[in-house]
Amino acid sequence: MKRLLPILLVLFTLVACKKEKQGNYSESITKGEKWGIRIGSSHSEVFAQLQKAGPTLDFQYVSIFGHKPFTSPEALNPLLPYYYALTIYNNTGTLDRAVLLFSGNKIEQIAVGGGLTTGVTRWPANAADDTAIKVDDPVSALAAKLIKIHQLPVYSSYGFVLSDKPLNKPYDPDMDNQDEWQFGFSDFVNASVTGASTVTLHFKAGKLERIDHDYREGQIFN
Repeated sequence: MKRLLPILLVLFTLVACKKEKQGNYSESITKGEKWGIRIGSSHSEVFAQLQKAGPTLDFQYVSIFGHKPFTSPEALNPLLPYYYALTIYNNTGTLDRAVLLFSGNKIEQIAVGGGLTTGVTRWPANAADDTAIKVDDPVSALAAKLIKIHQLPVYSSYGFVLSDKPLNKPYDPDMDNQDEWQFGFSDFVNASVTGASTVTLHFKAGKLERIDHDYREGQIFN
């Protein structure tokens, strides 16, 4: 029995190490799956897998790296229903922006300003009623107003940035053209340590090729 004890201790140690990595680490997954996200899945399949993983891991959005700022509003119209916010910002000179938050098919909030924003009920404040964007306006009518605003000389250089992709809205078909996505989540390791994960998804030829997972622990200071 005494001879068996060291062997059993080694086995228990191996099992414990296999069960969960400790401390900071990075890993790349190129086979199988992680959190139900499967290598070899299509873009739309991965989005469906993220929708299932989100409630368990406690994240609600995925960043799409390929979404660059839009220079004109015309291309936004088919994309707006898939997102929860739009930022309209000044490309030159002093930082100025308007952030539109959506709820369902309505504009729920409008915030304006540079570093710090202030809530307003319409933007631009001095625009005509048929041009200004207002709280409770339907999102489906937003693109038409953006085109009118962009035609005003003072706003002609403004750009447009979509929010991260929310998991509670339908799949955006344009995501088929974006080959790098990212999301993050965190959890408590114990009462004084929290663990944060950053996950980057890499697609190639229409399929998920690699999952990069970076895990970092941090001290909680009360």
